[in-house]
Order: sequence, then structure tokens, then C-alpha cells
Amino acid sequence: MLDLKLFLERESVEAQLLDLGHSMTTTAAAAERLGIAMSGVFKSLVLCTEQGEVVIAVLPGDKRVDFKKICQVMGCRKLSFARPEVALERTGYPPGGTPPIGWEAPLRTVIDESIHDHEEIYCGGGRPELLLRIRPAELLRVSGAIAASISL
Repeated sequence: MLDLKLFLERESVEAQLLDLGHSMTTTAAAAERLGIAMSGVFKSLVLCTEQGEVVIAVLPGDKRVDFKKICQVMGCRKLSFARPEVALERTGYPPGGTPPIGWEAPLRTVIDESIHDHEEIYCGGGRPELLLRIRPAELLRVSGAIAASISL
């Protein structure tokens, strides 16, 4: 398993890892613990294309993923959720704590355009008890992600 803190230091990412003391495997739990709306906690979904490419979709906790929109952005015909073992193997992080950056190898990423509505957001921090606090512009810079409408 990778250590997101090392990635943040190595890449000089302006962000903070927060240890909430116990497992936060849902955006609702994280938002409640932080005392903020679920729209400020973004989830990183590990998806697979029909060709087996792993891609990442990052969207607010109060939204559902729109596979059709992501397919249009990514130029694929079909997407499905990656199996947990595939997600761990390709990202280096377990489901429930997957961060939007810092994986084993670069992965194509799309972030919901609502990210621009926030001064800072919270995301998975690499382990279920950790959260990453980061400004949207910094996340977009580091991830190389496309910002697009990908949620319902």
C-alpha cells in the first residue's frame, strides 16, 4: 500500500492530510465528522473501461456518477466499477480511502466541474481514517484531470 504523505512531500503538493481517528469509508460519515455539507467531500471512484483501462472519477459525496457523461469525456463506450482487488492493485490504495492523486502510475482522471464551487475540498487520504484537504486548483494541477459535468 502506498503512502500519500510521501507523494505530497515529493511532489510539493499544497495540501493537508487529516487523521480523523477512525474509519471514514463514506462521504456522509466524513462530512458529519467535519461538520460540513456532503458536497464538500469528494469521492474517488475507480472505474474500468470495456478495454480494461482503469480511470478515476472524482465527484461530490452528495452526487451519483453519470457513466454516460464520463464515457463521453473519456472516449469510451462502457464503464463499470473496478473490482476491489483491481482498485488496490492499480491505485495502490484500498477502497474506502482512495485519494484523487498519488497512485502507482498515472491514471486518466475526470473531476466533476462542481469542484469550482469550493475554496477547498476533502477527499480520500489513502486510508479510511485519513482525509486530504486541498484547494481545487491544486488538485487539478497535480492530477492533470479534466473538469467536466460527470454527476447526476
